[in-house]
Amino acid sequence: MTWVFGDEPGPTIMVQGGIQGDELSGFFTAQLLTRCTLRKGNLIIVPRANEPSILRRARQINVDLNRRFDKEYNSFYEDRLARAIRFLIGRADGFIHLHEGSGFYSPKYVNNLRNPNRYGQSLIIDAAVYKDLHLAGMCQRAIDRLNGDIANKSYWFNLFNTDTFDRATHYPEMLKSLTCYALVERGIPAMAVEVSKDIMDLEWKVRQQLRATHYLLEEFGLVLDIPEFSFPESGTPSGLEISVNGRPLNGRSVDLVRGAPVLTSGAGKAVTDSALEPALAVFASDRPNLNLLTAPRMALSTFPALEVSLDGSRMATAKVRWQGSKNDLPEPSGPVFLCWLNGQPCFVNENDTLMAVEGDQLILEGVLGSSIEEILNLKGFVASVVSNSGQDVGHEIIADPSNFMDKYREEGADGLSRYRIVRETPGKRRAEFFLAIIPRRVKAVELVSEHGETRLLNWKDGGVHELASSSYRLEDVWSNGDLSKVQPFIDNIPVSWGEQFRLEPEQELLLTLRHSTTFDRIGSVTIRGRNYLQTSMN
Repeated sequence: MTWVFGDEPGPTIMVQGGIQGDELSGFFTAQLLTRCTLRKGNLIIVPRANEPSILRRARQINVDLNRRFDKEYNSFYEDRLARAIRFLIGRADGFIHLHEGSGFYSPKYVNNLRNPNRYGQSLIIDAAVYKDLHLAGMCQRAIDRLNGDIANKSYWFNLFNTDTFDRATHYPEMLKSLTCYALVERGIPAMAVEVSKDIMDLEWKVRQQLRATHYLLEEFGLVLDIPEFSFPESGTPSGLEISVNGRPLNGRSVDLVRGAPVLTSGAGKAVTDSALEPALAVFASDRPNLNLLTAPRMALSTFPALEVSLDGSRMATAKVRWQGSKNDLPEPSGPVFLCWLNGQPCFVNENDTLMAVEGDQLILEGVLGSSIEEILNLKGFVASVVSNSGQDVGHEIIADPSNFMDKYREEGADGLSRYRIVRETPGKRRAEFFLAIIPRRVKAVELVSEHGETRLLNWKDGGVHELASSSYRLEDVWSNGDLSKVQPFIDNIPVSWGEQFRLEPEQELLLTLRHSTTFDRIGSVTIRGRNYLQTSMN
């Protein structure tokens, strides 16, 4: 996600791509837009709104993210993304959604590829006019400019009004879409730019979608320049560097040891120098939804291969040659369970409790000494809507009681929410341990001034703190959990720990903390700059 601030004030427009991972043009177009020079107005650009689905080149992993905006959901990772997207749209004065659909939209039936049930090559709106927002006029002017430079008339864009609010609409599912949410709940103009999956020239589609976005941004009042770019050639890019356990992955096979860590890293010129800034992933073939570059693994069970992908396009596959014992180790004192908590290994004995802080990331790995993939079932958690088999090993789990089924919640003597994790592997003795979730507590936020002085802001939601005018660095949060799981915002703009901000005399800034995994709000305080007279008197 990128914020671009213009030289002159103006409206703030949000542009988003990649909400559905099989629509390549949208996330390429949005990524290229981040390189624009903005002379007037501001941009919030989200190129890859749904990176897990992009990495699998799938429309969805659990549910369609673009159908999660009619109400608050909290069942899958897509619902946490929807929460963050709502927050960002709340900062915008207009919204442009980038898509890629099948065929060619036509208001009348022409053939199987060109009819009212196709979406490609269209600008989509929910109504011609909504309250005082004249959506049709904005889009039609952009379409006229677009089509004037497209020689092939069969590739011309059309205006697609879904009449979402009409009782007789043929597109009732649009009531759940993000553009409808932006229009109705936020009261801002919103439209989608949809190119066709049935046009094979990806570069041409991206260039046209970028032109359409540029014209719409000008309709909103923004003034910008988009630099020329070279579209990367297809195939495996040069300069892609992947390491496994410290050794380069540069062949068709890799040696791994049973029961040992699988630690991966990767980058290179193929990622850092590309105008498209592709998302890089390494997957074990048995866990296609868990990126080993961001989630660790211990090889307690074997898998056939490692796969490397850029934006969901497979770049390489390496067959695994396994070393080490295949035999199960005895369990004289019961099984020892291995979990990853915020990327760190945790070993839990049978009937013991793993303590996690609200918002922590948990991955169940398995049972130490076991040669097979064990079945561990976190009661109350649904790993996949497609196949709720009870197998929760290898899935990202966020420690959030509201994300678990309440009937499985147990309350301990300490008042904490507890959930059972049960070994249900056929042929193995049934055993269990517990997950307890501690509420996130913030005591203070630590700032460091430009003079090196430390300032502690005692944390109380709604509190006000007066500080001397200065530049301050967001140093740390005094909390009972991991720093990386707390996301700070200054005046609702996301910032990083270690980043500086400027506080002027009599200026007020709103410092907000949110859970970085669930995007739930932790709280806010106001920081007020003392005026020069107050500072000199003190």
